[in-house]
Amino acid sequence: MLTSKRDYILRIIDEVGELLSRVVFQRSKNRPEDAMQSVVQAGERLFNLEADKLFQFTPDQQFAMLTEHEAPEIAGQKVLLFAALNAEAGKIYTTMSDPRMARSCFINALRFTLKAQAAFPSDNPPAYAPKVADLLAALKDAPLDADTAALVQAANSGDR
Repeated sequence: MLTSKRDYILRIIDEVGELLSRVVFQRSKNRPEDAMQSVVQAGERLFNLEADKLFQFTPDQQFAMLTEHEAPEIAGQKVLLFAALNAEAGKIYTTMSDPRMARSCFINALRFTLKAQAAFPSDNPPAYAPKVADLLAALKDAPLDADTAALVQAANSGDR
């Protein structure tokens, strides 16, 4: 039973990874609406929820939903996939000239990336994992909220 559940979760991670690749391709081909639809589809698949239900949850609740009852390596992958989807959504909103939504997505990407690094440290993160430096660069135009700034500070103090 446990092996079949693990296989199912790994299959979902693979599917969401493929959708993430589609998002990057669509965004690179200047198809932001298609790319955003793929982001939503990937989020729905990752959480096994429809978008209207998924976005009713807070980021802390989403983190719990991704990690609850999961092995650490799987939980970390799921959280980093969600961070990557948020980072891509931020890039899409940037091209669509919606800086408020772009910033919101980049903050979510940063928070999920930092939380994944803290809760599920890995010497070899997946290629899709957003880079903290890139996210901070995307957010440089305004100060971070207190919670996100605390996560950044905690991550930086752990690097020393």
